[in-house]
Amino acid sequence: MPELPEVETIKRDLEKQVLNKEIINIRVILDKAFENPHGYDIKGKIIRIYRQGKYLLFDIIKQGVILESLTSSGGLCTLIIHLRMTGKLIYQPFCDDFVEKHSRVVLVFADRDCLIFNDVRTFGKIEVVPFQTPLDRIKKIGIDVLAKKFDLKYFREVCCAKKIAIKNLLLDQTILAGIGNIYAQEILFAAKVSPQKKANVLSEKEIKKIYKNIHSILSLAIIHNGTSISDYRRIDEKSGEFQNFLKVYGKKNCATCHSSLLKIKQGSRSTTYCAICQKE
Repeated sequence: MPELPEVETIKRDLEKQVLNKEIINIRVILDKAFENPHGYDIKGKIIRIYRQGKYLLFDIIKQGVILESLTSSGGLCTLIIHLRMTGKLIYQPFCDDFVEKHSRVVLVFADRDCLIFNDVRTFGKIEVVPFQTPLDRIKKIGIDVLAKKFDLKYFREVCCAKKIAIKNLLLDQTILAGIGNIYAQEILFAAKVSPQKKANVLSEKEIKKIYKNIHSILSLAIIHNGTSISDYRRIDEKSGEFQNFLKVYGKKNCATCHSSLLKIKQGSRSTTYCAICQKE
């Protein structure tokens, strides 16, 4: 599943390719992949592309509309894209009639380029909502872990309030948005904290180390365009490179002490960690 670094990479790639392009048509190939309960006409100009947690959002306005004069009835909308397990966005020049096996939704632009929502397992979705509706009104989503308001004080308060394993806390998108299974393991390994340790008993030093590594690991992964283990690809179908820098995910031996790594289940997710370097 694409996590924050992958979605941020996709966002940055899309800003270079489709920002300010005009959507002239949308082809819905799989009905459940596209929800438009308000019946918005999404033909218009993409004026903003942004990310919150693992969600991508496109703000769309009609051509010729002046942003400062917008009203709630101005026929404007925002697309919310959640890639989930296997979703991909593929940018294809001059392909308004292009469909491949797992294409679910195709946005066609005025220059005949396309943005294809491709999803093998069909868990992903594009939703159309009123213009710039705050995402937390629609989804149970916590604070984005790369947002400015995610500071050490907030993280400390969250940890102290939760009697759950720290790894499970990092994965809870209703509390902290963006971190998935791969990066939670890498963050805790870098911080030398056991994934099984309860969040509310972490020391101040451990909280600071985890907080620091949330930023450093995710930022480094963004620099390397995310992690391509299975399905994730960029909009030009290129792979990310951060899989070459992983320390514990998918590994057998500790990169620090070279002992065998342990693999356990936490909730429904697997966790790999070093019992020597990450003592509880």
